[in-house]
Amino acid sequence: MRRASIAAILLLAACSPAETAESSTSLATTTTSLTLVTTSQPAPATSATPAATTSTTSTTTTTPASTTTTVPSGNWADDPLITTGFGALGWWDGGIWVPAEDVGALPVVGGESYQIAVVGLEATTTGGPQTFVCEPLDNLGVDLDNEHLLGEFPGPYGVAISAPWELQPHLFEAFSDDGTYAAFASDLLADRGLVVPDPVIKQLFRTDLEGDGTNEVIVVAEEITGSYLSVEGDYSIAFMRKVVQGDVQTAILGATAITDPETQFVEGFAVGAVADLNDDGKMEIVLDSAFWEGFSVAVWEYVNDDLGPVEQLQAGCGS
Repeated sequence: MRRASIAAILLLAACSPAETAESSTSLATTTTSLTLVTTSQPAPATSATPAATTSTTSTTTTTPASTTTTVPSGNWADDPLITTGFGALGWWDGGIWVPAEDVGALPVVGGESYQIAVVGLEATTTGGPQTFVCEPLDNLGVDLDNEHLLGEFPGPYGVAISAPWELQPHLFEAFSDDGTYAAFASDLLADRGLVVPDPVIKQLFRTDLEGDGTNEVIVVAEEITGSYLSVEGDYSIAFMRKVVQGDVQTAILGATAITDPETQFVEGFAVGAVADLNDDGKMEIVLDSAFWEGFSVAVWEYVNDDLGPVEQLQAGCGS
């Protein structure tokens, strides 16, 4: 199974003019550091419409105030189960995130409607009653009628949620790098002992997770040779940049930098989706992790400006 993810808020020296233009709030030329955070933690349809341009319960969570005003038709679960094709992640019960691995039953009976949350796609499907998936791990999950809509290894791979609200109420769009974010990725990889002058930008998104008018930028830089066997020089790093009280902060969502293939484990990361998964009007990040003979999906919630993004739910399949 995958190793526990670490959310680390790192110090950055400065912000470029290019990044200033990407945020609705001017980015300062100084930064401050944040505390290190570690966590372990609607009717049935089969058609998909491309979108626009585009585990342990944490002790720190936000308290949503529901923003749902209309409920589309569909057979929705009382508790909005978040699931994949290889296992359920859990749900928000109105007060806390509930990891599926901590309970013996899921809040479904079968026939529920699900919205698909994955980069570049809007779709719905239906799911069956709870069952065991991902042999031989036998994760608790459901069989989805159109599981292929979620994506495939090594990602982007999204989640299905039995919820009727709007999943993407705020800005989320891909854009092209002018070298600014490759330079940031190069610095972060150098901090991990790997010199990569011009990292490959795999994904680059501009978003407003909280709907507060201040944009975040989510970046994935990656180059992995072979079939997820460790090779010197391989790397994959996922990070988010955000203006916090006038300063630019960087949060690491996942990082691999192979300098010693004999002792290091390679993981490839991808943003599977950015979506509101608990109806609080704020969006979470769905992060994929691909590794040798395995795959996992995690939900990261931006808790507050002090803690930054925290992993709240996770499910994996493989060894």
